[in-house]
Amino acid sequence: MTTQTSIPADNQTSLGRVLSYLKGEKPQRIAAFPLILNHAARVLGVPVGQYNRNGKLMGQAHVAAWKKYGHDLILIFSTTSTLAEAMGTKMKFFDEDAPQIDEPLIKQHSDISKVKVPDFKKDGRLAVYLEATEICVAEVGSEVCVSTVFGGPFTTAAALYPVELLTRDLIKNPKWVHELLEICTQAGIKFIDEIFARKALPIIVEPIGSGSLVSPRHFHEFVAPYLKRLADHVHKTGGGMPAALHICGKTTPNFKVMLEADFDIWSLDAVDMAEAKKAAGHRVVLIGNVTPANMLKNTAEEVDAEAKAICGKMGDLGGFILGSGCEVPINTPPANVEALINAARKYGRCDG
Repeated sequence: MTTQTSIPADNQTSLGRVLSYLKGEKPQRIAAFPLILNHAARVLGVPVGQYNRNGKLMGQAHVAAWKKYGHDLILIFSTTSTLAEAMGTKMKFFDEDAPQIDEPLIKQHSDISKVKVPDFKKDGRLAVYLEATEICVAEVGSEVCVSTVFGGPFTTAAALYPVELLTRDLIKNPKWVHELLEICTQAGIKFIDEIFARKALPIIVEPIGSGSLVSPRHFHEFVAPYLKRLADHVHKTGGGMPAALHICGKTTPNFKVMLEADFDIWSLDAVDMAEAKKAAGHRVVLIGNVTPANMLKNTAEEVDAEAKAICGKMGDLGGFILGSGCEVPINTPPANVEALINAARKYGRCDG
């Protein structure tokens, strides 16, 4: 077992480390981004259902999680249906799990008339996320980067309209799909403005754009153009902030078309990171990708070994951040989160 004394100390702040990437400089060591979402409720010791409905609790939970773990990015997020819920999709809440879609807004094509850009002060739980963002920025924003995360246009569309029908209509009713994606894109652009107004980093998640669900041809037509509009808006209004994208699942077939969306950061899940670096590493910073299920079920030593192997694939570690492939499961042992972060300290040295 690796002892604590063998873990090099950090001589750079978390925020300074992340800013190094933006400046094109090498940090002291690579950043560590375990994707801590609903797990933050466990750290604070509150029910996940309460955390998801209360902005103050959500913010306090993420501050507590950062103070416990010292990871390099706070992510305000609970479900990919954030915008869709505010636009009219009904959610089902649970005491100890993330909310899930209960009833999509759109049941037939004519229901698209009901889809509107939400009011960010009162619709759904948007105010919850924004309050949590404000709390984190106020309390620890001078020390760590705070981000607010939401579903991209294609994922939001799939939460408004059942995904099996959406993917069918890519072929049968493409014009209608583009009409829906346009509204979802407008909502995303306005949410980016709300996030920037709170001095946080917007991060877009597009899991329904995974190569497991969408072919490169359909990604090129239905996903990339709308993501690019979000990335362009970040570049135009963010004062130098990067455009960051997370896609779950197997994205390898879509690497080439993902580049069309012009994001600066890719957070990746079930892919070979060496392949990702070969395909896109010259253009984007890559985040990944310790297996989320392994974060939950494996030992800290096994998490350390997996993280070490990933770092070993990345060569000189330039443009790489160690993270979990997707959300850190709610009941992940704290020792496993710490193992991932300590792996960045041990195997991600850029100062040697």
